Amino acid sequence: MHMRKLAIAAALFASIVLVSSAASTDTVTLSVYAQFDLAQPQSAYWPVTVDAFQKKYPNIKLDFEYVSGEAFHQKFQAMAASGDIPDLFTCYAGARSSYILDRGMVKDLRPWLTDAFKKNYNAAIWSPQGPNGEIYIISPNMAVCTVVYVNTKLQKKLGLSMPKTLDEMIAQVPAIRAAGLTPLAFGNKSQWQAQSFLLSMLTDRMAGTAWFDKAMKGTAKFTDKPFVDAIAVEKQMIDTKLLPAGVNQIETPQAMEEFIQGKAVYLLDAGWRVSGLKKAAAPEDYAGYAAIAFPAVKGEVVHGSSAATTGEALAMNSKLTGAKAEAAWNFLSFIYGQEGSDILMKYGTVPTYKLDYSKYDIDSLNKQYIQLINSQSMGYVIDAKMDGEGVNNLLNPGLQAVMMGTKTPAQLAGEYEAWVAANDSNRKKK
Repeated sequence: MHMRKLAIAAALFASIVLVSSAASTDTVTLSVYAQFDLAQPQSAYWPVTVDAFQKKYPNIKLDFEYVSGEAFHQKFQAMAASGDIPDLFTCYAGARSSYILDRGMVKDLRPWLTDAFKKNYNAAIWSPQGPNGEIYIISPNMAVCTVVYVNTKLQKKLGLSMPKTLDEMIAQVPAIRAAGLTPLAFGNKSQWQAQSFLLSMLTDRMAGTAWFDKAMKGTAKFTDKPFVDAIAVEKQMIDTKLLPAGVNQIETPQAMEEFIQGKAVYLLDAGWRVSGLKKAAAPEDYAGYAAIAFPAVKGEVVHGSSAATTGEALAMNSKLTGAKAEAAWNFLSFIYGQEGSDILMKYGTVPTYKLDYSKYDIDSLNKQYIQLINSQSMGYVIDAKMDGEGVNNLLNPGLQAVMMGTKTPAQLAGEYEAWVAANDSNRKKK
C-alpha cells in the first residue's frame, strides 16, 4: 500500500512538472498598435530591438500595426470610443493621450516598478503621470528643454570664467559686447522658445514642481510671486543686454548658426541641439564646446534644474491579466531596459536608462550632456502641462510683450491666471 501511494505521488508530481513546462512554452500573442514610421532614419533601431526580443522570448508573438502622425490618433480615438483597444499601444504621459487615460484604459505599471528597477533610470521619468500617482509608461527618452552651450575657446580668449550664477554671466556682458560678440545667443521669433526653453526652467527654479501641481489645480495661482519673478528674469536678461536686441526676430537655427560661427560665447537651446551642433560645426570648434546648466538665479528654491518632458512609449491595456500581462511586461522591460537601451544608444539616442557609457564611442560634448542631465532634477515644460490655447495665444505672445517692455511681468501673470481659471482643463479636473 505504501509503495502504491509513492507511485501515485510520483505520477502526480510528474504531471505537475509536465503542465508547468507546457505553460512556460505556450505561445502568448500580443497585439501592438505603435506610432512608428519605419521608413524614417530615426526608427532604424526599432526592428533591431524587436528582433533581439524575439530571440530571447520566442514564445511571445507580437502582432504589430504601425501608424504615424495624426492618423495614429484618429484611428486610436475611434478604437477607444468602441472600448476595444490593443494589448500594447503608444501612449503619452499627458493630455495627448487623454482619450484613453481618462477612460481608465491604460494599466498602472507601479506593481512592477520596484526601487531596484527604478534606480536604473533618470529619476525625472518617475514623476506621477496620473491623478493618483500612476505610472503608465517607461519613457525611453526625455526632451530636455534648457541647456547652455559654451564656446570655451572664446571664453578663454576673453579671459572669462564659467559663470555659476546669472549675475556672474550678466557681469561678463560688457567684455563680450566690447569684443563685438553676442553674450547669449537665443531665438524667440516663433514665441514658444521663451516659454519652453526659458520660462519653464525658471518657474521650476523659483517655485518647484509641487507649486506647479497646485497651480494646475487652482490651490496656487499664476499670479503668485515665484511665477511673476520667473517672468521678470526674462526681462532682466533683455535689459542687461545678455540676450540679443532682436531676440524676437531671431529663429532658433539662426541663433545656433551665430554660435557656430564664433559670434556668441553662449547659446541657450534644448538638449536635442547637441547632434545639430556636431553636424554643423567644424570638428576643431565642436571639440571646444561645453554644456552646462543654466546658472543659478537669485531667489531660486530649486538649484541647477532644467525643464523636460518625457517622450512617448508603449503602454499596457488595463484589461490585461495573467500570462498576457506578464508577457507584456517582459516586452516593455526589455525594450526600455538595459538591452533595448543599449541598442537605442548605439543608434545615436541617449536613453533614460543609465548605461555604462564607457562602452560607447561618445564625444566630449555628448559626455558632458549625459552627465548634466543625469545629475539634474527636471521641472515641467509649461506647454506640456497646460492647455495649448492659453499657452499659444496668451502666454507665449505675452512673454514677447514683456521682453519688449510693452507689458509687465505682473500684468502677464494676471492675464494668464484669469484665462486658466476660466478655461484650462486642469482646473476643471480639481
